[in-house]
Parts: sequence; C-alpha cells; structure tokens
Amino acid sequence: MTLSAHLCLHRDGFSLDVALSAVPGEILVMLGPNGAGKSTVLALLAGLLRLDAGRITRDGEVIADPAAGVHQPPQHRHVGLVVQDYLLFPHLSALENVAFGLRARGVRRAAARAAAAGWLARMGVRQLAGRRPGQLSGGQAQRVALARALAAQPRLLLLDEPLAALDAGARPAVRADLRRHLGEYGGYTVLVTHDPLEALVIAHQIVVLEHGRVVQQGRPAELARHPRTDYVARLVGLNLIRGLAAGRTATVAADASVALAHDASGPVHVAFPPSAVTLSLRRPESSARNAWPGRIADVERHGDLVRVTVDGTVPVRADVTPLAVTELSLRPGVPVWASVKATEIRVYPA
Repeated sequence: MTLSAHLCLHRDGFSLDVALSAVPGEILVMLGPNGAGKSTVLALLAGLLRLDAGRITRDGEVIADPAAGVHQPPQHRHVGLVVQDYLLFPHLSALENVAFGLRARGVRRAAARAAAAGWLARMGVRQLAGRRPGQLSGGQAQRVALARALAAQPRLLLLDEPLAALDAGARPAVRADLRRHLGEYGGYTVLVTHDPLEALVIAHQIVVLEHGRVVQQGRPAELARHPRTDYVARLVGLNLIRGLAAGRTATVAADASVALAHDASGPVHVAFPPSAVTLSLRRPESSARNAWPGRIADVERHGDLVRVTVDGTVPVRADVTPLAVTELSLRPGVPVWASVKATEIRVYPA
C-alpha cells in the first residue's frame, strides 16, 4: 500500500515536476520558499488542478493519469483538506462544521452529530461544540478544522500551512497536539510548511522544493546533518560550501581552500555551524587552520546572539555575542577574518 505521485504542471511560466511517495501512517512534509510549488502539489493531489503529465496512484488505484484520460474529481478522491485559514463555515457551530462532511455523504443528522462530537472530544475541544468559528481562538479553530477533515475518514489528508494563522506563543502546544493526532491517523498525510522547526518536529519524511523541483528529501535527521542546497543549509542553521577534496584539503574557490579533519576525495559539501566561526579584525594566530578574509555584509539579532554575514571568497555566517559586536565594532562594511577549526567541519559527498 503506497501513495505514488509524479506531478507535472506548466502554468504562466512556472513549471512543476515533482515525484512523491508515502506509506500509510507516514507524515510527509513539504518544505520550501514561497513560490516553490508546495500548494500547487496539494491542489494536484486533491484534484483541484489537473495534471499536464504524470500519474497519481493510491493503493494500486489510478487517481489521475492524463495519458490515459483519467482524472478523478475531488469529491471522489476521499481527500481531507485543511488550509491555513481553516475555512470553517462562520454560520455553523463547531459541532455542525465537523458534521458537515458526514451529512454531505448522506449520514443522518443524529449519527453525523454523534460522530462529530466524538471527533471534537478526541481533539480536546468537545466543550466548544456550540461555539461558532468567530468565538474560537486560532488553536481551537485549527483543532475543529482537523476534526472536520478526519471525521470524513479520508484516505489522504492534505494540510496547507496548518499552523500559519497561530501566534508564536500558541504554536508549540498546537504543534505537539497536531503531531500526536496525525500519529494516530492511519492514512497518508502530506503537510506543507515553510517553517523548518515545524517540519523537523512533525515529519517522518521531508521533501524540499525549490522552483518546482525536489532538491532534497529524506528523514529530518538526514537533512539536518547533510544539507545539499543553500536554502536547506540556512533552514537547519549551517554554513554550506561546495568544493573539490583531495586528502585533507578541499578547494572551494580559485584561491581558497578548507582544511579538513579527515581524508576526503572528489566533489564534496563542507558544512559547519555559525557558532563554530570566530571573527577577528586581524588574521588569527589561533590553532584554527581555516581563516578567510571578508567584509561584513549584515548584522542581525539571532535569539540571544548576533548573526553576522561575512562576504568574501569563502562567504560565511557567524554567531557572536552582543558584547563581541560592541568590542569589535562589527557593522556592515567592516573587514574581518573568519576562522573555524577543522574539527568543527563536516564533509560529505556532493
């Protein structure tokens, strides 16, 4: 039993060509910048858009195949959809919102209401059954919307930025609840987000999209350890440099190299955290074998630290303390040296 999809679409200069697969009970999270094609993938899976080419099968059943003239309409795909604005019917109570999908399938009113009450209880919001959407908080509305989607017993659950409408304070608790509820769902789940923490916490598998293409996919830990694009590296908080390794040296530019702690050969990715980078106004005389000159391009607050972006032959980002920023007078345009120990560097095949 698998969900297998090869999705091809061409619209207004945008081209999407994405292959996905999932197994029941698995949470597949799509991550990517705005305009990468994440919501388009959901619309194609739901049947709201037609494929130009490709194929969608679920448990051996062909859902869409343009070459064979197959396109199941949305109402026949057994799909549940939750979007970031939740789209609850404002004139219906939470109970009636959850019961709506069952009623649309012909379930009698009493049975639909009983089932809806059960789903609200599972989501921990049964006491809100009589409230209308305007009387619900963002987290409460999210739980009601998820209950409505699951009450219809979909075989495929699609979630488009389900936590985007929540304020920062509410997200951790709702994120944990969402992960628990999805863990109890036995169908296929595809969730779209642009939040890397959300993806790392919720996903079994992550698919990263950029410009309508899959640029990396795998388990969260694999992406965190081995980013393969600048976008993914920024998401997981690492510096990423491409180079050509020979022994314990990787050439990363015409006149720049990186010293490695272990032997490597061929095209490689070189990764290290911003916290491992030391900035100084003069070439360091420390034990660090890697030191590159550059010029500060940006300085911004990053939690309790300050993220400093340094442009140069080897561009890097460094996390330093506010005190260091003051003592070194770090500001855009200032020339600096960035250094990092070889033991702090991770190298893997490109």
